[in-house]
Amino acid sequence: MANWSPGRLLLLMESLVSKDLKVRYKRSVLGFAWFLLKPLFSMIVYYFAFTRILRFGGAIPHFSLFLLTGLLPWNFFSSSLSASTGSLLDNHRLIRSIYFPRMALPVAEVVANLIHLLLALLVLESVLMIFGHYPGFSIVLAIPALVLFTLMTAGIGMLLSVGNVFYRDVKQFVEVLLLAWFYSSPIIYPLDSIGVDIIGSGGLLTALKFNPVAGFMEIMHSVFYAGTWPPAWCWISLCSWSLLFLLAGVAAFRKAEPVVVKEL
Repeated sequence: MANWSPGRLLLLMESLVSKDLKVRYKRSVLGFAWFLLKPLFSMIVYYFAFTRILRFGGAIPHFSLFLLTGLLPWNFFSSSLSASTGSLLDNHRLIRSIYFPRMALPVAEVVANLIHLLLALLVLESVLMIFGHYPGFSIVLAIPALVLFTLMTAGIGMLLSVGNVFYRDVKQFVEVLLLAWFYSSPIIYPLDSIGVDIIGSGGLLTALKFNPVAGFMEIMHSVFYAGTWPPAWCWISLCSWSLLFLLAGVAAFRKAEPVVVKEL
């Protein structure tokens, strides 16, 4: 790692991300559109489920847009973790053939999905404005929030990629974990007065705020959907979890890297 200058690392990341995007959409007719279409289809399902069946979505104006504002970053998060988990095993031949900072592999998966998210958010903002959800000055907070959330996702991705080398069950566990994580995150419901009505317990609402992604989701709903300033607890949560997972991911990866190479 010491012999790799920042310029060489940047070129490596560019090459890995470009490779990932090309492989992902090889022989795909719709290409990038799938990153937007998958949460769009999910939005339609959740919209009818929570406005026509459970009916709590009716308390939120333009509930479908509220859903999409949360589903897009969640799609980034879940796709990044799923791809990062198998990144070392999927590139075992490359790891064996040449030396390079292997940490770049799970990080490249996150960066590739981040590019999709940024493009999707531009489309989302256009749709929100059509329906009267104009951005306020708080929109500038989207950039630091995305940076912090990306760092947290990269840290978790590094932890999972290492764990998956030693225990192949990790990849299966991640799929189950993401399902439970989704419903315990403020994606289909807000953590405010409406959230209390939906969840039915102020104590449970407080507990849900300790969810590592809760702060970021609330920031996204605030700056994109509501055009308001996010509560302070969102930033405290996001900064704390991002720092914790990033440091843990880097430390675990560096310690395990020599053993990982032998295992592969």
